[in-house]
Amino acid sequence: MSIRTILSIAATTLLCLGGVNASGREFTDKTGQLKFEGTLIAIDDKEIVLKLDGAIKGRELLAIRIEDLSEEDKKWVASEERQRELANANGKQSWKLRNGMEVFGRVVDFARRDVTLQRRRGTLYVNDRPFDSLPEIYRKMIPKIVAQFENRTFENDAQFNEWVLAQRAEARTFKCEGVLFELPNGEEYGIPFFFFKPEELKDLEPYWNQWIAAEKAKDQEKAAEEMRQHSLYMQSDANATQQYQQQMLELSRLQLQMNAIAAGVTSMWEVYLYPPPGVMAYPISVVVTARNSDEATLMALSQNPGYTAGSVRKMAGRYRW
Repeated sequence: MSIRTILSIAATTLLCLGGVNASGREFTDKTGQLKFEGTLIAIDDKEIVLKLDGAIKGRELLAIRIEDLSEEDKKWVASEERQRELANANGKQSWKLRNGMEVFGRVVDFARRDVTLQRRRGTLYVNDRPFDSLPEIYRKMIPKIVAQFENRTFENDAQFNEWVLAQRAEARTFKCEGVLFELPNGEEYGIPFFFFKPEELKDLEPYWNQWIAAEKAKDQEKAAEEMRQHSLYMQSDANATQQYQQQMLELSRLQLQMNAIAAGVTSMWEVYLYPPPGVMAYPISVVVTARNSDEATLMALSQNPGYTAGSVRKMAGRYRW
């Protein structure tokens, strides 16, 4: 069996096991004539955005107004099931910052905010709120914001405090542009663009430029609508990019496993598992890579607590290509 065949088998197995999102949900318009299959990756109060299972005219993302959906789909969009699915998909996002930190969450909107620092009666205030009362993430961000606009570096808190004392009672305002970032716990924070690595910004910048252009429109109602759309589409593109990167990461790991199989270092095993006594469920088949059947059984059981092991079958290993 060739390595290409092994990879094909393994990729199919990965899709079946849920390692990569292979298909989404079918959506129908209110006429019942148009149907789209895809995964919901972004939503606001007017539109949803789908990552299509199959591209339509070269487009992988499709925006549909909620009012144009079938009644069944409208109910689903408003359901708790939809909220759980979207939260699960978005919760997998991760973003890399310039300082090497990786944060998990999702970008939900663009933002332009003034950050004003002023020392009053011996206490540092940030936008009229005591610095010490800010959430920890903001207490860490403020010195970096000052350093960016002041074109300097603070090696520690003492150096930042020296800068604060040097301002006396003068208010210093820094105009920050960036995104609103939602953490997995639901909290939202504004993060300036300069905190992100350049490669992360490339997916955000086109939508930001469109958002800025819309903001300048004279018709305020039209401007607000266009800004909403650009924010939603930015969310969609970011979600789709993150999903694609996750898929490629899973497939890369899979290829490493398959190379190990082909080299005879490990093998692919199918382990049959039976549900605990009294549990109404069917037996399941789990595919793992391991050096021997005992290791394969332990791995399968660790992934499915409560189940008991049945037969074990070697699927692939020590093949030439």
